Amino acid sequence: MGAKSRRKGAGAEREFAGLVHDWLGVRLVRNLDQTRSGGHDLMVDDDGPAARALERFAFEIKRHATVTRANLDAWWRQAEDQARRCGKIPALAFRADRQPWQILIPLAEIHPDLPIDSRFEHCAALSIEGFAVVIREIHINR
Repeated sequence: MGAKSRRKGAGAEREFAGLVHDWLGVRLVRNLDQTRSGGHDLMVDDDGPAARALERFAFEIKRHATVTRANLDAWWRQAEDQARRCGKIPALAFRADRQPWQILIPLAEIHPDLPIDSRFEHCAALSIEGFAVVIREIHINR
């Protein structure tokens, strides 16, 4: 990965972390060990109910000029692998140029009566606002 690509990735991580802070008041920080350990991109650096809810997720952050189904498939597999390694729930936040952020999470995170299945076909794509609602209204109250 080149320096330009790393800068773009770091910028995307900071941008997404800023939105999470705006919507949920939780500080996320870059996982500086991610390249060496193959871990997820962002970690919770805060306390409180929303922070504890967010700690359950392994965030993979992607920023790309365009986003295709092939991109999403590959990115989701990466998010699943990283989440499995650390015992967390995969969450893929992505944004194409001139588009809003979207967050993919397993459907069971929205409705706990659904079977736990993190395959791409069993995911929901949420706006940042929708993701914040899921965290506030479902995960904090579990």
